[in-house]
Amino acid sequence: MASKEGRTISTSHDLEKGEIQPREDSEQSRPVQYTPEQYERLFLTPGGRAPLGNIARKFGNPTPIGVICFLLVVAPTAFVHMGWGGVTPAAVTALVGPYYMLGGMAQFVAGIMEWIMGNTFPSVVFMNIWRGLLTLSTSLRLAWGIIFDPSNGIASSFPGGSSSPEYNKALMFYFAFWTFLTTVYFVTSLRTNLVFAAVFFSVTFAHGLAAASFGELANGNAAVAAALLKSAGAFEFAVVCFAAYLFVALMFESVDMPFRLPLGDLSNAFSKKTKLS
Repeated sequence: MASKEGRTISTSHDLEKGEIQPREDSEQSRPVQYTPEQYERLFLTPGGRAPLGNIARKFGNPTPIGVICFLLVVAPTAFVHMGWGGVTPAAVTALVGPYYMLGGMAQFVAGIMEWIMGNTFPSVVFMNIWRGLLTLSTSLRLAWGIIFDPSNGIASSFPGGSSSPEYNKALMFYFAFWTFLTTVYFVTSLRTNLVFAAVFFSVTFAHGLAAASFGELANGNAAVAAALLKSAGAFEFAVVCFAAYLFVALMFESVDMPFRLPLGDLSNAFSKKTKLS
C-alpha cells in the first residue's frame, strides 16, 4: 500500500490478466456527509440539525419507514370510509391485523429510531400515531385495532353495543382531541415542507369530521353520521395522496436519484427563534 498525492492506493491481483494493478480508494467508500438542507429534507427536521455523533450514517433514515407504514394503514381505511366497492364502515374490522402490526409496532419502531437520532418532531408524530393506532384509530389509528377487535369485547360491554350513545360519545371526545393534536402538528409542520404540512392539514379535517360523525351517531342521526364519515374518508384519501408523494420523494433522495421531487421547502417561511433572539 502506498500514498499518491495524499490519496490512499491499494493493490489487487487480477486473476485473468495475472498482474498487479493499483486500485485507488473511491470517494464513494467514504462516510456520507449530509448538508443541513439534505438532512432537513430527508429527516423532516426543521433547521437541518445533524444528530450527535452522526448516527444517521450508521443506522440510516427511519422516516420513510414511519411514512409508508402509516400510509399502508390509512389507505384501506380511507377506501372503507368512502364506501368503495359497496363496503360499510364495519369492514374496518378486517384491518385489525394491519392496525396492530403496521399501524402499531412499525410506527413505534420508527418513533424510537427517530428519538435515538435526536429528531424530536418526527419522533413525537410517529409515537403518537402508534398510540392512536394501538388504542382506537379510525382514519389513521390502530385504535380500530383494540376497539374493533372482537376478542376485546369493548363495544359489547355497552348496552346496545356500537350503537350505544355512551360508546359513540366517548369516541367523539377522543377524535375531538385528536383534532386539536393534529392542528398542533400542522402548525409545527409549517417549518418543514408544504407536502408534510398538507398531510396534517388533511388529517385534522379527517379527525374533526370523524368526531362529528360519532357525535351524530350518538344522537341517533345515522344518515348524517354516515355522510360525515364518508367526508372524513375523502380527507383521508387526500392524506394518502400527500403521504404517498412524500414517501416517493424520500426514497428518491435516499438513493441519490439524479432528480428529486419538489416538497415545497418551508424552513425559511418563518423566522427562527434563534434569529429573533
